[in-house]
Amino acid sequence: MDMREREHCRLVALGHERPTLLIKGGRVFSPFTGEMFEADVAVCGTLIAGVGHYPGDADAVVDARGAFVIPGFIDAHVHPETSLLSPPRFAEALVVHGITTTMSEPHEITNVMGRAGIDFYLAARPGLPIDLRIMLPTTVPASRFELAAGSLSAAEVADLLAQDGVTGLGEAMDYMGLISGTASGSLFDLSGHRVVDGHAPDVTGRQLAAYMVAGPSTDHETSDPELILERRRLGMWTLIREGSAARDLTRAMPYLVEHGTERTALCTDDRNAAALAEHHHLDGVVAALCRAGVPVAAALRAATINPATLYRLFDRGSITPGFRADLLIVEDPANPHPREVIQSGRMVVHQGSLTVELPPTPGLASPPFRVDVPDHHALATPAPDGAHRARAIHITPRAIVSEERFVEVDARAGRLEASPEKDVCLAALMERRPGATGNSLHNKIGCGLVSGLGLQTGAIATTIAHDAHHLLVVGMDTTDMLAAARAVAAAGGGLAVVRGDMMQVLPLPLAGLMTDLPVTTVRDRLRSLERAAGSLGVDFEEPFMVLSFITLSVIPRLRLTLDGLLDVEAQTLVPVLAD
Repeated sequence: MDMREREHCRLVALGHERPTLLIKGGRVFSPFTGEMFEADVAVCGTLIAGVGHYPGDADAVVDARGAFVIPGFIDAHVHPETSLLSPPRFAEALVVHGITTTMSEPHEITNVMGRAGIDFYLAARPGLPIDLRIMLPTTVPASRFELAAGSLSAAEVADLLAQDGVTGLGEAMDYMGLISGTASGSLFDLSGHRVVDGHAPDVTGRQLAAYMVAGPSTDHETSDPELILERRRLGMWTLIREGSAARDLTRAMPYLVEHGTERTALCTDDRNAAALAEHHHLDGVVAALCRAGVPVAAALRAATINPATLYRLFDRGSITPGFRADLLIVEDPANPHPREVIQSGRMVVHQGSLTVELPPTPGLASPPFRVDVPDHHALATPAPDGAHRARAIHITPRAIVSEERFVEVDARAGRLEASPEKDVCLAALMERRPGATGNSLHNKIGCGLVSGLGLQTGAIATTIAHDAHHLLVVGMDTTDMLAAARAVAAAGGGLAVVRGDMMQVLPLPLAGLMTDLPVTTVRDRLRSLERAAGSLGVDFEEPFMVLSFITLSVIPRLRLTLDGLLDVEAQTLVPVLAD
């Protein structure tokens, strides 16, 4: 906004000129006093011009009598690609829940495409009904154990930090590297004193101090009340996460009820299209906080002024003259699903429905997938025939932290076999295409075992495999596993469920991570895939989301890499066979 426009808004504030939008008669929430006070809100272009009493003369008038006017919500940390949706479809899914700003870290596409992935999101920002702020990925690849196709150099980060819409640095995922001093570069120097997001699961004591000295000032991997208290004592911001796979609100709730939401913001981190279409977003998290006994004002602050303060977005987070007109009209602030959403001064949602046209998705030259293996037996761990004691990655619902389990399995024809009776399936991580990591003949493959999934037959494949996003397939039969891998490769990436002649695929042609289909279409197809997985024995909520994390080399405990099994805490590769 130039000086002439701001001068016009000054005159609107004084009542000398008419607002472009006037919200009449609502009760306005102040995060500074915790009050809900009756006032009109006069909007001039993209700004809030005044809060008080204004006559009904305006270009557009919204009757808010009996309702409440609150600031737009800010998702403090989210990877937009894990929604499975292109940026416009992602924005469409979020804005109806009152999200007007996201602190988005396109970490997934950067691991696949490097700077081109960031540029894709920057090109997608104009015209969206949300302000999609970019937090630049700082750890690409996530650790020295991941072989990512994409990378982001310090020079590229420095250049991108100067781009419009870039706010700071994303989560510093190689926490052990930063603590030990082996991580390359200085995040603090690289950031130019901007906010650096953290990623410090179960880090405490002197290690936490060392991690903070390295630069990060937030953590979204912690839900243990004692660890949250430790972080708050040190001034670290805690981002309370309620995503699809990791749902931390219940565990963190007793702390928030007792201590409030100071130095706290709300985030989703990872939510797929089905969850976005079927459930509330931060509006639902605020409601859950209020039901548990957190005061309404404190719950609302965690979704508005707190993240705005944290990320130094000093033009939003409250209904303040001169701030961006990001406003929600809700019937009940303790259950704040919005009736109307005003984003940057324009009505984008009315009666719960989008009212503006979405911009087109920018073009993206997605890298191809190719499956080239000697035969299907290559998807199982080599082993002498007979019984073996072996390590398995054990997964549990609603969590992304895995366990190390020792299981008894058999080998036949020189390869380990799955055991449906013991709930142990085969797992194989295949590089996206031969030659991507230096092997020019066949896909490099890391093999292992997974327990806890419930799979009894068939195979499941996904090209969403954090963080390098190679092709992950789990199954009871290597023939089905190879068929599933080939199906998603042929689709340009995606999700698949296969058993013999039965095959379902959800193509994700945008870098093997996203689609431009509407959120309701993606929801329906994803739920159909989950039902198909259920027919194979999987009794697991959000199975694709949970599976996508068994390859993430910076979350305890046992993970699958292209080089084999990784013990994250010991920072060393370990054999599958434990004989």
